[in-house]
Amino acid sequence: MNIAANRHKIRRGFTLIEMTVTITVGLMVAGISLTLFNSQLMSYKILKTQNFLVSEAPQVNNTLNRIVSRANFFRMYESLNDATTGYNAVIADGKVLALKFQDPSDGSSSYGVISFNSNTNSLDYYNVSNMAELAVADPDWTISSQLSDAVFYIQNGVLRIKLTGPNGEEIIYSTTTQR
Repeated sequence: MNIAANRHKIRRGFTLIEMTVTITVGLMVAGISLTLFNSQLMSYKILKTQNFLVSEAPQVNNTLNRIVSRANFFRMYESLNDATTGYNAVIADGKVLALKFQDPSDGSSSYGVISFNSNTNSLDYYNVSNMAELAVADPDWTISSQLSDAVFYIQNGVLRIKLTGPNGEEIIYSTTTQR
């Protein structure tokens, strides 16, 4: 009887079958966890893209339509330097949109400039009394800072503004001035 008790005490550890089952269960749990983690990453990317399209894009649309629709005249330029000097106006691939606003009561003019800054990836608005001030002006406010590109162009007589979001999504706005 004493010998049987000693044999039972000597036999310690796990059998090969027990170890195999434990490792298999552990690998299955790790695999499921990795799959869920990848699924969460994909959901986050989709949510981030939708966040720009759902929240930022409509605000940009409202702002651009409010500004441009009040203008009496516009010109597009490739750079702020061209807009300052008034030379090299373009009808496609513009990065700067210069707007002229005329006060109907006294006939005075002011200018607004919408410009895409590729260094900061922002769409900025400048309010100046004449275009020469643009050379030293800082933006009055930023319309959006979540863009990767913005292009102004005219298609069939309509001003188009193509904005590219941070994840490559493209939105094209169409607007006109008062004329």
